[in-house]
Amino acid sequence: MGVLMLSTEAGDIDDVLRQEWLQLLLAALIAFAVLAVATGFLLVRITRPLRALADGADAVRRGERQVSAIPNLALRGDEIGDLSIALRSMTAALYARMDAIEQFAADVAHEIKNPLTSVASAIETLQRTADEEKRRKLMGVVRDDVRRLDKLISDISDASRLDAELSRERASDVDLTGLIPAMAQMFENPDKPDTPVFKLDMPVEGLVVRGLDGPLAQVFRNVIENAVSFSPKGGVISIVASSAGGRATITIDDQGPGIPEDNLEAIFRRFYTERPASHGFGKNSGLGLSISRQIVEVHGGHIVASNLRDAEGAVRGARFTIDLPLAKP
Repeated sequence: MGVLMLSTEAGDIDDVLRQEWLQLLLAALIAFAVLAVATGFLLVRITRPLRALADGADAVRRGERQVSAIPNLALRGDEIGDLSIALRSMTAALYARMDAIEQFAADVAHEIKNPLTSVASAIETLQRTADEEKRRKLMGVVRDDVRRLDKLISDISDASRLDAELSRERASDVDLTGLIPAMAQMFENPDKPDTPVFKLDMPVEGLVVRGLDGPLAQVFRNVIENAVSFSPKGGVISIVASSAGGRATITIDDQGPGIPEDNLEAIFRRFYTERPASHGFGKNSGLGLSISRQIVEVHGGHIVASNLRDAEGAVRGARFTIDLPLAKP
């Protein structure tokens, strides 16, 4: 049995505690300084740019039609820079869509006003003439213009629904080897020997694209209808499909008069129409090829027009080439 006694001089424990408190205070000051630096870094590099993007988006919402309202932070090279690029691209696309809608409305008003003016003039003249032959011709003009208005309104309605349909419908695999012959068959009429003859060269398989079968069918229906309207009696319409490099290429050739070189691009403009007299008045609104290009481009493809020429360089028909990406296996 024994007793152990430890002792220290007064003030030693206080010195140890004081040193511990100083070290703790120093650590707290360092932590506060690091927190302040981090907060400033976040404010400058993250919070302030995000606030600028938010203010820019709000300015666009208020109707300030300027892409510059969204700050360009592409040089940052980080996620905020990517967000800035995406917002600016979205804003530019929005303005482009608004301009397109405005132009479309102006085109619609112009195209509808023409037949309405013609109808009004014919009715006014009809009231002032007693000649039955003239009255009969004027009534024919009225009927033709009413038919044209009906076609215009129907095609304008289809065109206005196209954007919503393309964005709302879910894409699926579309087999062009079955779709294209079905569209060509719609225009075949064995009872009329003067109708064009279709010559198809399609692969057995492997021509599947990812998209919407309804709009894609509309593309081929519009282009084939265009070829039929310009084909001579008993002419041949050749449709050739092939695939290479992950893309499908379809060419539709006719034996018509071809397309003026200056109009190879103009034919894809809205309401542009130039039909032979045999096709009938008011049966075409000039929206078919414009809608076809819009659908093809939404599917990641291209559609172009060109002329076929013989060895002497003379035009012997028109060709429409449609290029679409194949579906990934």
